[in-house]
Amino acid sequence: MDTWADERVGSAGELLEREEELGALRAAIDAARDGAGTVVVLQGPPGVGKTRLLAAADHYARMAGLRVLAGRGRELERQIALGVAVELLSPPVAAADARERARLLTGLAALTAPLLLEAGAHGITAPTPTADATLLGLCWLTAHLSGWDLPDGTSRPVLLAVDDAQWADAASLRFLAMLADRVDELALTLVITVREGEDGSGESMLHKLAAHPHGRLLTPAPLTTGAVNLLVTSAFPAADGELGAAVARASGGNPFLVGELLRSLRADGLSPVPSAVAGLLPDTVLRSVLARMARLPAEAGRLAAAVAVLGDGTPLRRAAAHATLDLPSAERAADVLAEAHLLLPGNPLTFTHPLIAAAVHADVPAFERARAHRRAADLLAADGEGVDRVAGHLLATEPAGDAATVAVLREASGRALRRGDPAAAARLLHRALAEPARERGELLVELARAQLTGGDMAAHDSLTEALTLLGRAAPHERAQALGMLAHACHARGDFPAGAAASEEALDLLPPHDPVWQGLLADYLTIATFYPPLLAKADLRLLPVLAAARGANPPSRPSLLAHVALRLALAGDPACDVRRLADAALADDVLPPPAGHGALTGIVLHALVICGELDAAQQAADAAVTAARRRGDLLAYANANYHRALSRYHQGALAPALADLAAAQTAHAAGWSAGNGWIGSLLAQLHLERGDLAAAREALRLADQHPAVSMDAALVLHARARLALAEHDPSTAFAAARAAGRHLEQDYRIDHPGLLPWRTTAALAAHHLGDHRQAQELADQALDRARAVGVAQAVGVALRTAGTVARPRPDLDRLAEAAAVLRGTPAALEYAHSLVDLGAALRRSGQRDACREPLRQGLALADGMHARPLAERARTELHGIGVRPRRTAVEGVGALTPAESRVALLALHGDSNSQIAQALFITTKTVETHLARAYRKLAISNRGQLQVAFAHHPQSQA
Repeated sequence: MDTWADERVGSAGELLEREEELGALRAAIDAARDGAGTVVVLQGPPGVGKTRLLAAADHYARMAGLRVLAGRGRELERQIALGVAVELLSPPVAAADARERARLLTGLAALTAPLLLEAGAHGITAPTPTADATLLGLCWLTAHLSGWDLPDGTSRPVLLAVDDAQWADAASLRFLAMLADRVDELALTLVITVREGEDGSGESMLHKLAAHPHGRLLTPAPLTTGAVNLLVTSAFPAADGELGAAVARASGGNPFLVGELLRSLRADGLSPVPSAVAGLLPDTVLRSVLARMARLPAEAGRLAAAVAVLGDGTPLRRAAAHATLDLPSAERAADVLAEAHLLLPGNPLTFTHPLIAAAVHADVPAFERARAHRRAADLLAADGEGVDRVAGHLLATEPAGDAATVAVLREASGRALRRGDPAAAARLLHRALAEPARERGELLVELARAQLTGGDMAAHDSLTEALTLLGRAAPHERAQALGMLAHACHARGDFPAGAAASEEALDLLPPHDPVWQGLLADYLTIATFYPPLLAKADLRLLPVLAAARGANPPSRPSLLAHVALRLALAGDPACDVRRLADAALADDVLPPPAGHGALTGIVLHALVICGELDAAQQAADAAVTAARRRGDLLAYANANYHRALSRYHQGALAPALADLAAAQTAHAAGWSAGNGWIGSLLAQLHLERGDLAAAREALRLADQHPAVSMDAALVLHARARLALAEHDPSTAFAAARAAGRHLEQDYRIDHPGLLPWRTTAALAAHHLGDHRQAQELADQALDRARAVGVAQAVGVALRTAGTVARPRPDLDRLAEAAAVLRGTPAALEYAHSLVDLGAALRRSGQRDACREPLRQGLALADGMHARPLAERARTELHGIGVRPRRTAVEGVGALTPAESRVALLALHGDSNSQIAQALFITTKTVETHLARAYRKLAISNRGQLQVAFAHHPQSQA
């Protein structure tokens, strides 16, 4: 028997019949010591021994050399957002020396500094993060604590122990769930105890943790009669088996209740016979504990009640003040309670078990208990404990019309919302609303903001009541509430009601008011993607567009984004769109609350539509960097999608695919709003690379979009292009026409920079043999492209018109297409134009003239790894007797998108740790991708990447 086993045998009997649980905990701790992480959830009713098992895990972890970080959920502190996370992680950060702290807080972990360290302390500065960024930062900090980034490869295994997780705040539970998803990569054991049957706010997160694939759910069973009898005979050696059976029945085999029942028998001086416990139930056992306490000196009872109200871990001085005891009297009372096994010995004061604390707390009459919590709030405030802990006690008080109470609850609510716990913020504001207060309308607006953030549709009702109270005397406040009501209606899918609320808000303020501009931008965000509202939206926007064209654009970046998009779609000069886009992105890349990157996406798409591909990529680069800095997953996905869009047109197909893989991180996290956009672009990328199966799979992702959405048109167009590649021109023609009809009829958009449906339909008609219709569509496409003045669109339309011309291809138009595209960044279309021109020249008998465009087109296609285009160029060259070397699928072209992206970041000097944080993946995944890339590139280290990527456009990522 080893030392740990020896320790548990002498542990007052509460770990009897826990061999399976102890073995699982030990295995998890041993795995962490070997570098593999595990999640263990201990779930069961109160008193079954979860905390004792957690203590045993703590003991063995320390013996095994693990660092132990412990935290505990507390019922009164559930509104303190990230309170448990701070309890777990702030001690090692605060205790670290300057060098170690700099290592711990590197990368995204730096975003946790404002949370874990006092402002301005320790020389740490960091940007104010979003709630999601803070959670990611906490995960990376935990990884650093486990030593995952140490250069020598040695880990520093950690046990993260959380007791009573059912009372943990929701933000901390989200952090634990995120950490659990990464635990298999870390030298970390995460052990959590959960009380069965509690209706906690984080119940779904606890279920997720309990069912985690990298862990175990342990549910300690009640003790058998044999185990209970062993405990009975330890307390009463002369007892027989009948007493053991009676105690087992009365306690239900609950270890805590067994111990308390035996302690009560001994304290009451009762005869240890079965009749003494016959008919007892668990509740009566706890009542016997209260009866035992009642026989103690009165000071002991007052101190116990004070600790029950103030909570475990209360300093003796504070408990004494609450119980109105002088310090010597309180010390004596604490010793008496410890001797009675009600409190643990020492300072601070803690009950021996949460069930005892709950019983003592419940024994205080309701109104007296409320007054006691009011005194507790005053004591904590006087001690400078901060609004979070004070507010927890105020939640348990009776309303008294106290303005100071409202102020504390509002401040605590704001902190909870900023830290990512909108449910806690809403609870605090509901309590504040119970205080008769003149600012009820303002409180309801704040409540609605918390509810909207948390996805609670009750925000609609809160705002409706708020608007009846605000009146029209304060137009700005009313307009703000109406704007939020518009968001609430939009979230419910009620677009007309959302638009009506937005319109009422807009009518309250003059157009020159900066707030009005923000409201209009919000209105356009609803209306732009809902066809029935477009006509009204256009009327609202008309004077703004006129002013922008007259060199007087709006000042609000969110409204500038919409103006840039509308001007791009209207065919305004690209330089004007670029000027507005630059202004919209001047200060930052439209950070939240601007829709987690949605408005940035509008600006980037405007640049792509008008052919400003270089500017779009530069802005997308900045957007990706900003999203990484904030840890904003949705903005990161959005920026990567738009960078992929610009790279696609520029022919950087491998980096574009890697960007789209990053864009799908939001989909993996449960978001599906961008699937149509991402899937349609992904399908077209795969078509250019010659992978039809992958294109079909991408369209399955793309199909996850609303039928009436704008992206439905893009999906139809991608499906048309796939049908052409599959030699199904009939399907292609119908899909291309449907795409154009959907976009034009529902959204009044006809811009080839967004959707070149006519050129696709013309090619489909050409393959169907309907040459008249093919030429009509191609001519219409050319007229429209020249009308909007985008060189890329003109080049594509010229190429199509030249291809479908009859009786033979129009060489002049094909040559003009190549000439127009040569001066643009649209390298992919330029490559197509060269190959089409060369093929047409060959077929017209101009063998010498066709050679150079085919060679140039082949070189471009090979460099882009556009395999079908390259093979077509090679076949045409074979037709004139030229035998170009076949490009092997090796080197950069053999890399998968993920391998390419990781290799590019390594090429530009990022460490494995930085790459992992940049791409939201683990370091083990980075190492795997790099190892595979090295093999394909025939190199052995980072220093050789520069040579491997030389002369490839991807190297400029």
